[in-house]
Amino acid sequence: MSTAPPGLLATPRRDLPPSTTYARARLRLGITSVGTLVVLSTVLLVFDVADSVLPESSSWAFSDVAWLALLVAVYVAVSAPFDLLGGQVLPRRYGRPVATDGFGRVWARGVAAHGACLLAVAVVLLAAGRVGGDGGALVASFVLMVCLLATQVLLARLVGAVRREGDCLRGSDPSFVGGTVGLPGFDRTMLSAAWTGETAEVQSARREAVRRSGSRALGVVAAALFTFVGLAAVLLGTSAATNSVAGLTTLSLWMTLWSFLGLLVLPSLSRSAVIAADRSALSGGIDPVELTRVLGTLDAAQEDEPRRGRLVETIFHPVPTLERRVGAIAAGDGPKLPKPWNTARAALFLSWASLGLLSRAVHCNCGRPALWVLFPGD
Repeated sequence: MSTAPPGLLATPRRDLPPSTTYARARLRLGITSVGTLVVLSTVLLVFDVADSVLPESSSWAFSDVAWLALLVAVYVAVSAPFDLLGGQVLPRRYGRPVATDGFGRVWARGVAAHGACLLAVAVVLLAAGRVGGDGGALVASFVLMVCLLATQVLLARLVGAVRREGDCLRGSDPSFVGGTVGLPGFDRTMLSAAWTGETAEVQSARREAVRRSGSRALGVVAAALFTFVGLAAVLLGTSAATNSVAGLTTLSLWMTLWSFLGLLVLPSLSRSAVIAADRSALSGGIDPVELTRVLGTLDAAQEDEPRRGRLVETIFHPVPTLERRVGAIAAGDGPKLPKPWNTARAALFLSWASLGLLSRAVHCNCGRPALWVLFPGD
């Protein structure tokens, strides 16, 4: 695990100032990409652009799908520069591993698959809103969230070109860590196929403790509830609707702002669960030195930021720093499972079902199609 997985290339850079780090560069990129979408959404809502430009008819027409496809294309165009920076420019500038099997091809596949998912969700919500009103749209969104969870591995393969190897998954990005996938109660742990030895042993122990304790289920339920409450609030409290292209676009803009709120309030739940999972691994017999070594290896393979300010972590990071995790391991205390696990990132994935647009914009995901369905883990 100390070397880059096959198909990856790293070239160290030694001409950068010591204060400049890859992790901070990615964080600035995430702030800019999320901020761009949030500001655009706010401006479009304030000036009521959707109702002024887009069709407001509640009658079916082929042009409805064409308009929705055009809006997805606009979203892709706005996101493309950030994807290029996150997937190619920054990794190469900072000497981090990058996929050598063709960023453009992998990105185009991911964008096409993700865009098709958003278009399908939009058509389903539009149909549900026209047939059953706001109640029908809420039911449809819930069903869509169930479908997203049930097909998580398939979506990862379609969107991120992730390959299945037995009970493991392999992604071309060095930050790919597999995940716990599927509907709560029917979920299963699928590790990264790049992991072997103690890395696989430790992470398997942690993930299984999270799954068996119900922590992953709690995290998914909390994320789904957050999304559902936001959708209900937007439909009941704003001019958003699901019976026209204009109303559905307004809904998407509001849900993008709701996802932004989730980025601020949900990480605290996730951080507590990470510490609890580490503690559970120790209780299950994993040696503290071994656990610390594995966590350090995985941190270096992802963003390599073992310490950061508490304010930065509180606002932007759902996973505690390596320094804080090691401190908790040494102290032998901290929260216990079950805790809602991975809530912040699960909410971003489930936001697809309500047309939220921030899941690809966060700093850990820009330009990394392999992580758009199975986010970086802990």
